[in-house]
Amino acid sequence: MKYRIIELSVLIIAVISVYAGLSYARQAAGGQTIQKGGLVADVRAKKIGDIVTILINENARASNNNATQTNKQNQLEATGDFGNSFLNNLSGGVSAQTQNQYRGSGQVSTSGTFTMQITASIIKVKEDGNFIIRGSREVETNGEKVVTVVEGVIRPGDISRDNTISSSKIADARIFHQGTGVSTQAHRPGLFTRILNWIF
Repeated sequence: MKYRIIELSVLIIAVISVYAGLSYARQAAGGQTIQKGGLVADVRAKKIGDIVTILINENARASNNNATQTNKQNQLEATGDFGNSFLNNLSGGVSAQTQNQYRGSGQVSTSGTFTMQITASIIKVKEDGNFIIRGSREVETNGEKVVTVVEGVIRPGDISRDNTISSSKIADARIFHQGTGVSTQAHRPGLFTRILNWIF
């Protein structure tokens, strides 16, 4: 009877040990999975075609003034015998004069802090390991379309773990706007004016 009790006790201890070992192995495996997951979560751009988000925060002040003035004057004079035409009754012959004048102006001014996000792509990896990037964004408001373009060179180490980088860390940075809309059209003569200028 004693031997059976001892054997049963040993068996129970063995089962408990095996269970404890399996639990530890599972925890260890889970820890490795988390570690691997952490490595996978690092999605920083590192090769051509990868995308990085540019956080633009610049103090900008810009002014654009457009002014156009055109003058066109034509004069026609004719004298001679016009037969029985009513033109022959005009003293001094026939004269005609046309004058066209057009003035147009447009003004766009911006000042203050320029803040936005632009997604850019790595278009080249330099020999020193730095990245050449380029990105653009098009915004249209109140009939004015503005395309914002960002170009420059960034260091891989300046890219944060969430795959973003501040515009202040872009070397040889070019941040500019290309706009079309109301202001651009303001200094262009209308269709009727252009037709008259073409005729005369």
